[in-house]
Amino acid sequence: VVVSNGAGYDSWATKNLERDTVSVSAAQMVGAVEGDNPHLWFSSDARNAMAKELADTYSRIMPKQKKYFTNKLKAWNRRETVIERSMKEFSDTHRNVSYAATEPVAYYLLSDMGLSDKTPESYTQSISEGSQPSSKELQDFQKILEGHQVDMLINNVQKADDATNILTGTAHKSDVPVIDVTEQMPADSKSLISWIAQLIKQMNEAVSSKDDADSFFQQRLRSRRIHHETFHRPCMLLIENDCQHRL
Repeated sequence: VVVSNGAGYDSWATKNLERDTVSVSAAQMVGAVEGDNPHLWFSSDARNAMAKELADTYSRIMPKQKKYFTNKLKAWNRRETVIERSMKEFSDTHRNVSYAATEPVAYYLLSDMGLSDKTPESYTQSISEGSQPSSKELQDFQKILEGHQVDMLINNVQKADDATNILTGTAHKSDVPVIDVTEQMPADSKSLISWIAQLIKQMNEAVSSKDDADSFFQQRLRSRRIHHETFHRPCMLLIENDCQHRL
């Protein structure tokens, strides 16, 4: 059995396969084709479809071990359910959360979590075509960060260059949280599920911290407004009374 991502991401893996080799592709499971976003391991639909297809494939090849593979699938489903519940809790707790990304690596995960993508389309198009973004595209991106039009910046640290350094620098200066992601699973992650769970946790903490900061700012603003009104109203009354007395 050869397991591949598909959608042009690892076409080398399925070349010159032997006749009796079974190919299982994540792209085929969800109907993705070359040119689509290939980072399918971040997609709940792709993960669930692949888990079931692999269990069914191995059960056909080794029918005597069908119960073993069925139990493995059930165990996987339980772990997957945990992170899907975390994603739902995030979307239920944090409404209308948006982001911009230096690369669309985690697009499927962020979509599953209910986040809206506000990355400039022209910038994304340039990156998808393997081109460097233009100065105008970078400036438009920076304006989004400086104007706090997004709640976080998603940064692919495996593709660091001058453009991404400019964007992450702008985000830090503008107090926009930066969430680092990678295409490859980090060495300190024990599994795909634990990796995704950690990313969800980081985003939840980033948005919660931002919400707390916004709440504190609003409280300070209300406090100043109340102080202003409390101080100025008596002054205005004294002025009005004085004017009436003079008249």
